Amino acid sequence: MELSIEILIKRSLKLYMKYGIRSVSMDDVAHELSVSKKTLYQMVKDKTDLVDQCIMLISEMTDMSGFCMDPKMNVIEKHIFIYKHITRMLSEINPSFEFDLKKYYPEQHLLFIKNRRQHIYDKMRIDLKQGIEEGYFREDINIDKLTILNIIRIESFKETDIFEIYDVKIIDLLDELFNYHLHGIATSKGIEEYMKLTKDKN
Repeated sequence: MELSIEILIKRSLKLYMKYGIRSVSMDDVAHELSVSKKTLYQMVKDKTDLVDQCIMLISEMTDMSGFCMDPKMNVIEKHIFIYKHITRMLSEINPSFEFDLKKYYPEQHLLFIKNRRQHIYDKMRIDLKQGIEEGYFREDINIDKLTILNIIRIESFKETDIFEIYDVKIIDLLDELFNYHLHGIATSKGIEEYMKLTKDKN
């Protein structure tokens, strides 16, 4: 099968996310795709170009993630869906990926962070506003401040070494954080819906 640029970027991104960027050479990418380095360099100028295109793909994938949700979902269901998406993403990405990106590709890292923050900010503001209108979230919450606070919370999980000090799994902490977050912003109607949905999942 002929190698396309789309396959090259997707497979390269998968390698970077699994092993980190620095540890994956262009030789590794060529071997993974069963092509020669000559073929590889006919499609991308160099590793920086490949990393650039991988970051663009992440941005596209992030933008498309919202379209996977059922439009009939209420805001509590959306919150649970997004939480599952974030926890899956954090569990699949090697911490070295963002560390390498920040250290060796600072321009790409800035773009990566900017796109991720903007996506979370836009989606969360819409959901919080919807939740208030539907009566699931309290009317007195500050949407802008709460949105920024949640971005900080999400990013802090990748910046701490606490998981190396204490015997705790990131997924367990995220479960508690999400539960804490939802109980803090939800009305009695919202909590009732949340308990019903989580009970159905168990």
